[in-house]
Amino acid sequence: GLWGLVNNAGVSTFGEVEFASLDNYKKVAEINLWGTVRVTKAFLPLIRRAKGRVVNTTSMLGRMVSPSRSCYCISKFGVAAFSDCLRQEMYRWGVRVILIEPSNFVAA
Repeated sequence: GLWGLVNNAGVSTFGEVEFASLDNYKKVAEINLWGTVRVTKAFLPLIRRAKGRVVNTTSMLGRMVSPSRSCYCISKFGVAAFSDCLRQEMYRWGVRVILIEPSNFVAA
């Protein structure tokens, strides 16, 4: 079985909304959001059987915004929402869903 899953992938780009390409939005969401969803769905049956844990790492920017970081913020808001929904759905199965939201590690 599998008792724990940690989703920790994250990429970012910088750029104001007006100048950020749709490809940048897609690239960041593909890794940060859809990667988390795909991996979780793939392993969830094993986690549920073991009454294990899913740990998703987002960011403070998954709860608040920052100029020039919209691509990243959107993807991390999505992971936070996914985690909150999954937590409620897995409660009855005894599976814990934990969301880690670290602060900014990039010096301003």
